[in-house]
Amino acid sequence: MSGLVEGTFLIFPEFRSKEVLGALEKPLPDLCISRPKARLAWGIPLPFDETQVTYVWFDALLNYVTGAGSGQGRIGEWSPAVHVIGKDILVPAHGIYWPCMLKALGLPLFKKLLVHGFWTRKSEKLSKSTGNIVDPRELAEKYGADSFRYYVLREMALGHDADFDEESLAARRKGELAHELGNLLQRAGSMIGRYRDGKIPAAAQPDAMSEAFRATVLGALKKWDELMQKYQIHLALGELWKGVQAGNQMIEARAPWKLAKDPAKSAELDATLADAMAVLELVLEEVECVIPRTASAGLIQLGLPGKVTRRPADWPQWPAHQAGRVLGSIEPLFPLLEDEKPKSS
Repeated sequence: MSGLVEGTFLIFPEFRSKEVLGALEKPLPDLCISRPKARLAWGIPLPFDETQVTYVWFDALLNYVTGAGSGQGRIGEWSPAVHVIGKDILVPAHGIYWPCMLKALGLPLFKKLLVHGFWTRKSEKLSKSTGNIVDPRELAEKYGADSFRYYVLREMALGHDADFDEESLAARRKGELAHELGNLLQRAGSMIGRYRDGKIPAAAQPDAMSEAFRATVLGALKKWDELMQKYQIHLALGELWKGVQAGNQMIEARAPWKLAKDPAKSAELDATLADAMAVLELVLEEVECVIPRTASAGLIQLGLPGKVTRRPADWPQWPAHQAGRVLGSIEPLFPLLEDEKPKSS
């Protein structure tokens, strides 16, 4: 276990690492990897002793190796970068046994071990006996898989438990996703269609307000990236959304619907609409890992390929090649749910 002590591999969050180190301070008994077949007939037989079957945690952990192609010459195709587990199987299985087994097999250790918490409901563990089970398929059907995925990642802090609340899921979909992200695209895209024939205008040299806006957005992107590197996804999404919120605030402050009425304000209108498209492009490309279908649809509406490519070396930079790009059909990214639609009289 010197790898953990020396930093060869890391456990996230840090307090889970201390949990493993604390367990290692106590004397560890030898691990028996078998059980008598007479007592446990359903196990996997040991190839060198017909009277024994494999201890369940030993064969369960080896399943990762065989599933990755061991014995078929394919295990090298997989990078041992990050392993993701629940908090209940950290000590001793994944935090102690697993690294020892990998070392014994001569296989590289994982670089990082992510340990997540549990979902609860009204602070109680989800259980069939209490009837508080949440069916993710039903929620994905009702709210959309992307909305559900966003909620789960936005709500849970890595390593800690999180309390599921459907009202909170609905509120995040309606607020952060539909009202903030979706509304920014629909408003800005519609105004480009109305005032600039559906083509993104060329922005003049940015003024002080535009410079401040761009700095806010790029700063949010950098913070998002820093937090994602630490797997603090809930905080990272909060930072990324500061860019979305800045875009909406910029639209309100500039009031392009008023600028469009004054020919002398044409350059300011162009800059406003171009900046709105730029922040949408930057945010949608990043959030694709969380809401893939929606991000792809949004990028297509911006006149871009729906598939995100690798980041450029100078990321994050303000988009420089927008001018003249024709937008796609502007549609709501998060349409109203049935219970949100106006009731007909």
